[in-house]
Amino acid sequence: MSEVAGVLRLARTAALRIAGPLDLAARSLAGRSHLPPLWLRRHAGPPGKFESAAREMAAFLDRMGLPEPDDDVLDVGCGPGAMAGELARRIGPGAHYVGFDVHAPSIRWCRGRFGSDPRLSFVLAPIASPYGSRRGEPATSYRFPMEDAGAGLVLAKSVFTHLLEPEARHYLAECRRAVKPGRAAIVTALLFDGQAPGADLARQAFPFGDAAGHVRWRRSLRPTAAVAYERLFFFAMIEEAGLRVESMTAGYFPGAERVTGQDILVLRH
Repeated sequence: MSEVAGVLRLARTAALRIAGPLDLAARSLAGRSHLPPLWLRRHAGPPGKFESAAREMAAFLDRMGLPEPDDDVLDVGCGPGAMAGELARRIGPGAHYVGFDVHAPSIRWCRGRFGSDPRLSFVLAPIASPYGSRRGEPATSYRFPMEDAGAGLVLAKSVFTHLLEPEARHYLAECRRAVKPGRAAIVTALLFDGQAPGADLARQAFPFGDAAGHVRWRRSLRPTAAVAYERLFFFAMIEEAGLRVESMTAGYFPGAERVTGQDILVLRH
């Protein structure tokens, strides 16, 4: 059945590529020709939210005073660079931004789009993934492209919403390894309270799940298309990784009738 889903995704991508010239013309007229092509924006999520979601996260970082001008930044799952430009405007001339992703076309586009800025680099993660190549190393063994305690800020926006438990545990541990002591890792997730009244709504929005009810997903054919975690279970995973939750800004939690956004967690160690 996963093969059927793959064929449907390929067909969608082909249709979006065909629509690409019209999209480029519309973007050029609107002064937005700097954006990735339509099919790459759709790979990263709803195309209409590509810019607004990045602006909202940038505004959140500004409220937190992040990043500091001298911070090296690690952008986990950078996709086609939605946050790269925002972060580039917020770091100084001696700082560096590193974005990585499993999707080779997105990385190629980012390298072309931002290649003139020596502070920015983009790494293709050789991970076997439904969002990239089917061949590669497991996500549970991948080492983020950042030295130990090298990042003043680690950002994982819309990443844990596509990771099941083993991969999520490893990515949390890698966030802990990469971030400097006392500095922040910002992650977004879809969390629900398994004991609250909203839990029923969460089960409706994410009808499939593990036997324990800690992890739920929206589509049976593509579990990683949208993954939600029971809040206390996810917090325990964070603690086991050596991190602590400093704050949480609720987006989806504790289970709304309609998903309006992801929960934003500020993690430190």
